[in-house]
Amino acid sequence: MAQSRMELYLAIIKVLDHGDSVTQQQITRKTGLGLAFSKELFTFLIKLDIIKEETIESKKVYSLTEKGQRLRLYFGLDDDSPIFRGTGIFRID
Repeated sequence: MAQSRMELYLAIIKVLDHGDSVTQQQITRKTGLGLAFSKELFTFLIKLDIIKEETIESKKVYSLTEKGQRLRLYFGLDDDSPIFRGTGIFRID
């Protein structure tokens, strides 16, 4: 079963939950997203001020904004349980 966009957005937020800045490649690897499609998702999340993009040592990295942190808490993404039970969305260790 295909994942909804909402599930994919939440998966990205879940990866960024650990507070560190993460590259797009690291996020796509953990979420299983394709690089081209993930760019579309990232652009949307940046426009909504949920994630931010920064350049550090010539690498683009992403992290949650304050708004992204609030969404993380609202959806209960601050623990190690799967995002949605029964959907196959990963657990991040």
